[in-house]
Amino acid sequence: MSILERDLLRLKDITKTCRTDMHEPDEQGLKCRVVGDHLDNACGEYTTEDAIIRGYQEYVVVLERFDGEKFQVEKFNLANLIALARSVEPWTDGE
Repeated sequence: MSILERDLLRLKDITKTCRTDMHEPDEQGLKCRVVGDHLDNACGEYTTEDAIIRGYQEYVVVLERFDGEKFQVEKFNLANLIALARSVEPWTDGE
């Protein structure tokens, strides 16, 4: 399984209770935080306090969801999310 396939499965799982169009996910129990200062994916979703303080932390998207019983956290490298979006065939309007 590739990194992008793994990320897609994790992304679908943590957002499974959200609307398909992701409208108002905060009202559907999903919270988001982004940490970092540059766009790269050499380190994946790895974060460190030192990297944040010294200014070499890649952008990482942290999604959190609490469903009343279970607290779930998933971290995604932003460059990988962009790569995932670019790998999807574009929508057509029926033409």
